[in-house]
Amino acid sequence: MAARCVYLTGATASYFLLTLPLLESFAKQAQPDEKLYVCDFGLSEPQKRFLQHKGQLLPRPAALDPGLHPYRYKASMSLFAGDLEYDALVWIDSDCLVVGSFTRAVAEIIDARKDGNDFLAICQDLGGTIADMVQSLPLGPFERLLEKTAISRDNPYLNCAVFILKSHATLKAWRERVVDLEEHPLFEQNLLNVLAYSELKQVELLDREVWNVHDLDLDRLVVREERKEQRSTVLLDDKVVLVVHATSYGGRTVSFRPVRFPIGDGYIIDGLFRMVKNIPVRDLFLTSLSWYLVNNKQALIESGVANHLNS
Repeated sequence: MAARCVYLTGATASYFLLTLPLLESFAKQAQPDEKLYVCDFGLSEPQKRFLQHKGQLLPRPAALDPGLHPYRYKASMSLFAGDLEYDALVWIDSDCLVVGSFTRAVAEIIDARKDGNDFLAICQDLGGTIADMVQSLPLGPFERLLEKTAISRDNPYLNCAVFILKSHATLKAWRERVVDLEEHPLFEQNLLNVLAYSELKQVELLDREVWNVHDLDLDRLVVREERKEQRSTVLLDDKVVLVVHATSYGGRTVSFRPVRFPIGDGYIIDGLFRMVKNIPVRDLFLTSLSWYLVNNKQALIESGVANHLNS
C-alpha cells in the first residue's frame, strides 16, 4: 500500500551543512515512521556515506547526468523518489527550519481531500503576482511560457520552497519539460507555476505567514520561549509559524557566508550557512545545527564529513 506522503529535500555539497538544522528540526516534531529524505543534487562522497548510514539518502538517478543545475534536479524529484510508493510528495527546501507541528499539519491538508483528486497545496511568494515577478526579474523564458498557455498574470506567483503535490502527471510533466527549459532566475519554480495554472484543477494557497515565512517577513518573526515545555514558539503577529525559510532577495534579511563549527576532539565541519538577520530566529537555526552535530558526532567523523584540525 502506498504511503500517504513522502517528505523530500535536496542538497549539493555546499548546502549540506545548511540541511542539518532542517533534518534536526523535522525529526523533532515528526512521528517515528516519518522520515525526511535528502536527494543527492551533488553531494560529496563522505556526505553521501553519512546520509546512507542514516537511511535518508536518495541517490541521483542514472537517468540524470551529474553536474546539472540543482533546479533541474529539483524538478525531477519524482525520479529520486522512484523506488518509494506514495500518494503525495511533500517538498521542503534545505534552507528551511521546521518550527511547528509540520507533519501533523500536512496530514490535516491531505485528510481534508476526501475526493481523491489531484491537488497542489503551496504558498504565494512575497513577491506578489506573476505580473509583479515578471516586472522585477529578467524572466524572458517564463514570459514566453505564459504567452503560450494564456495564463493570467494576475494569478498569485507560487513559491515552491514548501509544497504538497498529489499528481503523478504533474510531477512527470515537471521533470520532462525542465530538460529543455532555458536557465533563468527561478526557472524550475516558474515552470511549476505554469503547470499549476494550466494543468491542475485544484491549487490551494497555504498561508505564507505560517507555512513559508521568507524574505521581509523574517524581520517580523518573534520567538517566544516556552520554558516549562522546553521549546520555542515562533509567531508572526498572532499566527503560529510552521516553517521558516531562510531566503531573501538581495540579501536584505539573510546573509550567506562560509562557517566552521567545532564538534569536539579536534574535529570540525565546514560549509556555507545562511544567517538570518533576525537574531532570535538565527539562534533557532544555530541551536538546531548544534544539536544535530552533538547527536551525530561519531557518524560525521566516521563517514569523513568532519575533518580533524591537524589533518
